Amino acid sequence: MASILASLQQEIADRLLADPFFATIPVLVEQPRDAAFELQAGVARAGIYAVVLVPQAAVNAPTAPGPIFDPVEIAVVIRENIPVATGPHALEAAETALALLHLYRPVTINEVFSAAPHALQRMNEPGVVAYEMRVRTQACATYAVPQLDAPEIASAGTQSPQTVTLTASEPGAAVYYTLDGSQPAPRSPTSVLYTEPFAVEAPALLRTRAWLAGYLASVEARESFT
Repeated sequence: MASILASLQQEIADRLLADPFFATIPVLVEQPRDAAFELQAGVARAGIYAVVLVPQAAVNAPTAPGPIFDPVEIAVVIRENIPVATGPHALEAAETALALLHLYRPVTINEVFSAAPHALQRMNEPGVVAYEMRVRTQACATYAVPQLDAPEIASAGTQSPQTVTLTASEPGAAVYYTLDGSQPAPRSPTSVLYTEPFAVEAPALLRTRAWLAGYLASVEARESFT
């Protein structure tokens, strides 16, 4: 999940950098494990700079399949060193960032951001003028793990035994099957990991499902051989 939020964070930064207003304003991306972040940000302290903070994600339905983030919030902090700053002021930059991100739909999570409550606030930081702006998605599923399609079953011949081929919907998926009517599962003693076409003697009930990291297990496919 961290990779999705990190990708979202970078996409928000790119959104700001693509606007001419931020052509002369450094836009930095906060690194959650970087103890030297403030030192890195110091290169921009001669004037004004923006920092896209690590996204915050709430989970309102912890028992639902997913996981589901519900909602996601993004904060951008604008800092200005008044004695040496030239060009735009921090408040103007924060207002511009809010305008760029309000009603913005990022590709990463494909949900619309809108201004959060108290979307723009002055921050109390010594030596600088700082403003924070926040946008968030609405209370809806913003990220859910996709589900694999059921494996395809293809059988050759009309007489028993028949040769059966199973095909997963996604490359690399592990397909398990049973022939005794039991439910297929990776740790089931009656399940077999599919590796190559196999013969089925009638009567038999073939049941099969697929698993792959990053996906929900597929729905079941089945076929009766009589």
